[in-house]
Amino acid sequence: MRAVGMIVLLATVVLFAAGCGSPGGGGGGDTPPGTPPTVPTGAPPGGTSTPPVPVDPLVADPPPGGTALDPARVTTTGLPAGFPTLVWSRGPRTLGVYGRSGGCTEAAATVVDQTPEAVTVRVTQTTTSTGPCTRELRYPAFELPLTADLGQRRVVLTGEQN
Repeated sequence: MRAVGMIVLLATVVLFAAGCGSPGGGGGGDTPPGTPPTVPTGAPPGGTSTPPVPVDPLVADPPPGGTALDPARVTTTGLPAGFPTLVWSRGPRTLGVYGRSGGCTEAAATVVDQTPEAVTVRVTQTTTSTGPCTRELRYPAFELPLTADLGQRRVVLTGEQN
């Protein structure tokens, strides 16, 4: 008797699921059975649209109050791939850069050399644990004091991952 009740319940569920949504039983309104479902794209009906472009964290703006340096004044050849390259100033003696850190990494930045021609900044990403680690990336801002006005000196970014 219990088996018969289960069969009736199962048959009711199957019939209900098959009949939901459309007379054809496909659950897709006017779509014929066997037609694959469509995925909404954000485009208006009958038209096209360009999907929104996500903000690239490697092409950022300086923090409020900072002024971005002309990229032609910044040398990044010594920076590991994927590190942010934006440099900004806040007044004549403060230089700013972004680091890169994450679940098991920390970032740091230091001024390693100042000459009349250039200021060299080292950005590091140091592993702090072998895991398990989350996979997010953060781009902390660092503002570094200079011993003399930046003026028209160029900025050389170097970096390393430990």
